[in-house]
Amino acid sequence: MLTRRHLLAGAAAGSAALLLPGTASATTTAPDTSTEQGWLDWITAHRRDISVLIDDGAGRRAARNADVRRVMASSIKVVHLSAYATAVAEGRLDPKERIRVGDWDAHHPFVGDGRAHFQALNWLGIPCDDYGIAKDPELRVPLSRIPEAMIFFSDNAATDYLRTRLGDPALQFAAARGGWFRPDTRSLGGEILMLMMPEYAPPPGSPAAVRRAMGDAVARRFVTDPAFRAEAFERVPDKPWPPEAQWAWTKGHGQGSASDLFALHRSLASGRYRPGGTQARELLALPLSDRIPAGASEVLFKGGNLPRSLTLGLSVRWPGGRSGTAAVLLTGVTDQDVANASPLIDVLIAALADPARFAALQRALG
Repeated sequence: MLTRRHLLAGAAAGSAALLLPGTASATTTAPDTSTEQGWLDWITAHRRDISVLIDDGAGRRAARNADVRRVMASSIKVVHLSAYATAVAEGRLDPKERIRVGDWDAHHPFVGDGRAHFQALNWLGIPCDDYGIAKDPELRVPLSRIPEAMIFFSDNAATDYLRTRLGDPALQFAAARGGWFRPDTRSLGGEILMLMMPEYAPPPGSPAAVRRAMGDAVARRFVTDPAFRAEAFERVPDKPWPPEAQWAWTKGHGQGSASDLFALHRSLASGRYRPGGTQARELLALPLSDRIPAGASEVLFKGGNLPRSLTLGLSVRWPGGRSGTAAVLLTGVTDQDVANASPLIDVLIAALADPARFAALQRALG
């Protein structure tokens, strides 16, 4: 059974994160991000490290560095969800189709996702090893479980599976329909493989298109070549990657702007996204179904994190058609800040629901 505890864990983490902690440590003088006020203090102190666009749907809007491109992390997955929902609405995918678990597993490079794939298989009752690989690859699950795993647990393998099934043109078209043009929909598994096996990665500082192409190539090889898959398994690290290696890798990950993320979430929340918007909203509404503010009907959410990066796309909807949306991209967060994502979510929900709380956030943004 999928409990609220599972859902919130996936929502707060939203992780395409590495298999390890330890990228940074909070200091005694840093704002206490275990509280809502602490997050407002953090925002005030890090105005160059944030990209924010927020609109409460009632005439209030605030922004800071909204068009600055930053690491997107798992917040990109709202693009894949929108493309899946569109394909189902148009009859190009059947959510009842029984897919082979081994074909889903093939996109999971054993580590690097915060055990999201392992958790997803356990949720489905599928016996798997400690690396999250099903013991019986011939088991079948409905296709609908794939986007659920992507949103509830932030499973990267589910994301790459959907990308393979749909194709980049479908993802790009679905995003553009919601106002996000040319999102970086590279292989998430490929990114981890290039960190594990740097000889397959481009030199540091290479153009994003080069890194994306090389990551996609190594991901395809991992899926199709058993010998390469075995080689990758032998390269699974037995200790944390050094912090400097993690940050160098993170900086080259897929990027986007708060304006991009805001546009797609806004389109979905407002009901303008068609076809498929209703189905996408139903999944986005589940992770925070127990945190709906008084008078509202639902909260839609997808977040993500990578070393030193935390990202959130969130909307609140009310009966009668009003919707408010926030997109937040943070750089320079510590591991503890990421663990404290929940109070930041509360800050955003409160700002969308309460004019006084909106004003407090606006003051923090400067």
